[in-house]
Amino acid sequence: MFPAMNRYRAALTHFVISALVVSTVFVLVYFLWYPEPLFRGAGGRDLFLVLAMVDVTVGPLITLIIFKPGKKGLKFDLATIAVLQLAALAYGTHVVFEARPVWVVFLKDRFDLVRANQVQDESRERAKAPFRSLSLTGPKIAAARIPEDPDEQFRTLITALAGVDVSSYPQHYVPYEEARGDVLGKARPIRELRELNPESGPEIDRILRNLGRGEGEVAFLPLRAGKSDLTVLVDARSGTVLQLVALRPWKY
Repeated sequence: MFPAMNRYRAALTHFVISALVVSTVFVLVYFLWYPEPLFRGAGGRDLFLVLAMVDVTVGPLITLIIFKPGKKGLKFDLATIAVLQLAALAYGTHVVFEARPVWVVFLKDRFDLVRANQVQDESRERAKAPFRSLSLTGPKIAAARIPEDPDEQFRTLITALAGVDVSSYPQHYVPYEEARGDVLGKARPIRELRELNPESGPEIDRILRNLGRGEGEVAFLPLRAGKSDLTVLVDARSGTVLQLVALRPWKY
């Protein structure tokens, strides 16, 4: 068995196969679950790198150590490595999937990024139809209202103190169109974004050119994204969300 193989060639073959499999996962993570700038800002890159490093290095390394042509039980050993490696990859991919961003929610004076594992299941069952689903292709835009019922207000206040804000409760979501007036009332001019990112003037100019809008036609609001906060650019007249960008939205 494996007559032309030595341990180095076997480990290299294992590495190439592992890299191809991980590359497939990367396509899902980068292009569907964590589209830029969320790949970096929401921690998708860190999660994927841990997953990739473990899968691409550990399996081939073990193959390098144990592989010996003609060794009794070698086929079983390699099969066991493959099964364990696939199981680890499946678990890691599941973790990344469960942490994927599913909503960008306007709340009071900012946007919150909501991940699939942050959405409260009981609240999702009580939500209106558009807000019951969890996106598989990047986050959708919505707005959240502070509940009017005193008991519900108290409950959400308590959970907010524990880090679970109203934006994690889809039953309090409303279509983004209903909140555009509030968005425009809280949005800030691009000149303030320049002041917060003095080193990013050329990048801001490029973004505005790509949007086909002048500086006075665009405003911004902060986006709490987890690993690092991002910025939401909106149309200064309509409040329409134009783009998420990796720029500082406030002073740190």
